[in-house]
Amino acid sequence: MMSICFQMYAEVKDVDELLEMVRSTALTDYIRLDGMTQPLQLINPAGFYKKYLTPSTIPSSISLGETTELQKGYYKGVIFNIPGAEVKINGEWISFDAKNKDLILAQNPMNLEWRLNGAFLRKYGYTSGQTLQGQIITVDDQWNGLRLEKDITIQIN
Repeated sequence: MMSICFQMYAEVKDVDELLEMVRSTALTDYIRLDGMTQPLQLINPAGFYKKYLTPSTIPSSISLGETTELQKGYYKGVIFNIPGAEVKINGEWISFDAKNKDLILAQNPMNLEWRLNGAFLRKYGYTSGQTLQGQIITVDDQWNGLRLEKDITIQIN
């Protein structure tokens, strides 16, 4: 399991940093015998991935009419499934929605640029004070979901 975590993030500075990263995402189980309980640390590759490889600089708020970049994390195969999301294809920003699905799926998801367009939010009926709810979805280069979603919320100013 430690090797899997290292393979996901081989650029780690040294083994001490890797150990700290693994410890900070470990799960705890308990062994019970004869009335005694002993905690057991479980390496958690999914938690490691979510904490260290997915986007961590998601904006906490956006104003209607404002446009802001959605930065990918270390792993580049992510979808920002949230109202107002756009992708850049052939130099043009297009809405990430069902209407554009075929065009978007024809692209390599590792190379897509993402942004959140507040002007679209107004068109969708959102108003100041509401909260956007969405997910960061991990995909491979064939758009297959890897079942490692991360919920995101963004406040509309």
